[in-house]
Amino acid sequence: MKLTVSAIVSAALLLPASVLANTQAKNITAEAPRDLAENVVYEKDYWEFLLENHPIFQYEKEGRLVGKIHLSDRQEEFIDFGNGDQYAENQTELERVAVTYRLGKETFLDFPNKYVGPKTCGECHPAQYEKWTRSRHANVLRFPDEMIEIEKFGLKDLNSPLFPETSQASILPQGVDAKSVYAIIGTPRTKYGFLDSYLVRGTYHVRDGLLSEGTGTIVAGTNQFSRAWAEDITPEVAKQIAEYVEGFPTSIDDFNAVGGRGSDVWGMTSYGSSNEGKFMFQPASSYCEVCHTMKFNFASSEEFFDALGDAKKLQDATISRGISCEECHGAGGHMVDGNGGGMPSNCERCHQRFVWNEVAADADERNPFNSYFKSACPSCGTEGSQMYFSAHYEKGMRCATCHDPHEVTRNDWTSSVTYTRQKKECKDCHEVQGEIFANSGKGHQAGGCRGCHMPNMGSCENFAEIQFTDQAGFDNVRAAHIWNIKVDKDAKTLNPPEGKPREPSKGWTIARDDENRGYLDLMWTCGRTAFADASLLDGNGCHSPIQSKLPKSLHFKDQEQVYGKVVKWQTPVKEGYQHVRDTVKKIDRGIGKSKLSNSEKAQVLSLARKARELADKVEKDGAWGAHGARYTQGLINEAVIYADEAAALMKL
Repeated sequence: MKLTVSAIVSAALLLPASVLANTQAKNITAEAPRDLAENVVYEKDYWEFLLENHPIFQYEKEGRLVGKIHLSDRQEEFIDFGNGDQYAENQTELERVAVTYRLGKETFLDFPNKYVGPKTCGECHPAQYEKWTRSRHANVLRFPDEMIEIEKFGLKDLNSPLFPETSQASILPQGVDAKSVYAIIGTPRTKYGFLDSYLVRGTYHVRDGLLSEGTGTIVAGTNQFSRAWAEDITPEVAKQIAEYVEGFPTSIDDFNAVGGRGSDVWGMTSYGSSNEGKFMFQPASSYCEVCHTMKFNFASSEEFFDALGDAKKLQDATISRGISCEECHGAGGHMVDGNGGGMPSNCERCHQRFVWNEVAADADERNPFNSYFKSACPSCGTEGSQMYFSAHYEKGMRCATCHDPHEVTRNDWTSSVTYTRQKKECKDCHEVQGEIFANSGKGHQAGGCRGCHMPNMGSCENFAEIQFTDQAGFDNVRAAHIWNIKVDKDAKTLNPPEGKPREPSKGWTIARDDENRGYLDLMWTCGRTAFADASLLDGNGCHSPIQSKLPKSLHFKDQEQVYGKVVKWQTPVKEGYQHVRDTVKKIDRGIGKSKLSNSEKAQVLSLARKARELADKVEKDGAWGAHGARYTQGLINEAVIYADEAAALMKL
């Protein structure tokens, strides 16, 4: 196949001249900033080079490629994706919208750029630099020779199985060795992918040969290491899950039959592709650099094109990578163009993925968006779009309210779980809830507030095979930022398009309540199975049927079980609360007409005030026993005694 230019890029070049020049922009720099359409076209020369020189097309020409190539560029990812075109149709001033993905201020295709690199920033900001080096932000993109996992896991090389007792899955897929890879994306917590020496996303493996030698056959899929499958959801564990989750795959053949993506190796997934099927050809400029970014010190595009295909040249020319200082503070920070150390980019660039949604638009025309889903679970990077529809966001809370962006990871970043560095804890704002929770059982306290209010719900993958949302699992590696729990037997947080079956598909959404806020259902809150969930692990597996160390009667396999338990706590609390409110109301109405002495009235009013204060505390807590059943019931019992004693004195 002779390719000269991407069909998608060609379409972008046909855009009218008026949208390719931002003539109205006023800027102190010599060049006006690029708008969205210009950013799309900015890839043109890079695409032309890749289509002419990337070895995949030579493999295809020689009949050594299994899979059908799909070209994916910025036009597709930034303009066509997330229903932005549908949203733009209803906006008179917008010709196009990037709903799901956002580019940073600069891209790696800017030559020359003004980046100085994190080490230069660290010379004057050592405290922030020290924190940053310990964070996953600093390690989301690494060179092959920086992979400390080789020593940590005792590997021979990056093609060796990480967990040989349970899986043959390796950091790099079959036939792709370190010589042909510019960088590896990901950390030991969740997954690994790779960028090849042409900075193209690795959505393939090589059968019976090596990419670095141009031998063998390139095959779509089986390209990404996935830790949950390799280490935790082994075939044996899968069989346990399948005992109560009908259709859960217990073999690689089952895995291939259900989801449509498939794999050749248990623990390796076909990400951005399907095994021996769809072959996503996607340069890093089209997608990866949004979050797993890199910058080079090439003086010109000619130098850049000369280095493509040579991983070592690209690595030597890399001046910045990962979520480094300048990705947020701008190239050169305050040292260049008078930026003043501001924030040309922020957390939302990577952590606020939206989609335009017709159902959401019908429900509230002012908020016609929902979180981005790859399958039946909200994707990585949707934390901000979840928070956007919460009471916390309405009150002004943002990412940096709780998180220090320089040190988002409190524990060793090579761990399989994340403990975040928190600037604020829940109890700092929710004092009453903190008091009651501090008097709950040790099991609940071990998981912390996050254990129920921030369950690991999001996935980094498109696992149609294992996204059983009604059973709350099973490859959930991202904490939900919804917080609001809805006590309901049937209401579900995650739902398919109206009229569609509850099976993984496109178009799933996070449900909202009558106040247009998202909510968590009880199964995700209490009964989820998630092997990377720190709160669940600290809480002895909570109520997961697979991970829980509690008695089997407390292993929740469906939402009705959870509902029954919660209602059992809440009903007597609510009944006692209502009794107190009704009794105090009668006292308030009758105290002025009573013939009690002033001393007796004072005693009645004092008792009524104590009852009211306790009832107020229970109401403000809002959990009606779920934060601490015995303690809350004790508060209400005490309030009932005060109220009844006051009523008795008044002979009510």
